[in-house]
Amino acid sequence: MKTLLAFWLLTVLAAAIEPHMVEQSDPSAIIPDNESLPLEPVIACWNSLDCSMGQIEAMKMKDRLAFLQFMARWKLGPLVSVNQFRAVEGTMDFFIRKSIGGQKTWMSYVNAAVVEAIQRGAAISLDESQNTGGNPAALKWADYFDQRKAGKLMDRDTHDRAWALAEQTAVEYGIRVADSKPDIQAPTLREQRWQYSTKIYRMLMQYRRTLLWLIKTAFTFTNPSLPMASEAFMDWFTDVTDASSTGFLADVVWRLCALGLSWDGEEPIQEGQAIFELATDFWEEFQMSKHLNY
Repeated sequence: MKTLLAFWLLTVLAAAIEPHMVEQSDPSAIIPDNESLPLEPVIACWNSLDCSMGQIEAMKMKDRLAFLQFMARWKLGPLVSVNQFRAVEGTMDFFIRKSIGGQKTWMSYVNAAVVEAIQRGAAISLDESQNTGGNPAALKWADYFDQRKAGKLMDRDTHDRAWALAEQTAVEYGIRVADSKPDIQAPTLREQRWQYSTKIYRMLMQYRRTLLWLIKTAFTFTNPSLPMASEAFMDWFTDVTDASSTGFLADVVWRLCALGLSWDGEEPIQEGQAIFELATDFWEEFQMSKHLNY
């Protein structure tokens, strides 16, 4: 509820601003700087794309991030997906900055499942392996990559639905694995809230067109600038090719999840003020992005 309120406040802020320009971005158009990506695999399974979930979970978060970037540089080009996991990179960078998701933690297992699914899906699509490792998201990513190779998933709506579905499948699998581990500490309430918030993010991706239609229907005559600003805003913070927006969103939601009372149904004034401040920070970051020029 609290996270949805924050998104609502961001939409309200959008209503007060008249956009001068909206820049449309194709999910395949932004390419990361290849010169900064890892040149060599740290362990052999990087190159063969057959790291087990256990091997990935044993890696430090910075090494997992390097692995994902290694795949982007050396493996995902033929799959037309070099830039398709910058959002995941942004989240992993957030984990590193906040010292979250250390080895043998609940968050670590969930993240390991996400990385494993991308890797195994790529290996299947490249005909290098048929091993899913038991991760149900591997086949969803393989199908995603196959469609990218075929020139599909280039429009925003179909692309985001397929991406979000594969990612959500990986997260749910990771949660099941983490919950089955008796030797790790249970996630904190803040971690649970944060993880739930990522599901909302993927739901927004899956139902993007419906949400934008509802906003357009409701505000076309009373505030015609709101649908335009809302679409640009949603396109920005759900852009999987942009690590900065996802990293900033992860940080905002993490701060939001530290506010505890509202999750139990109460809405004290001080928490409402804190939420509004976070929403304002997020909107200001959006204003500085390439999507709108005010």
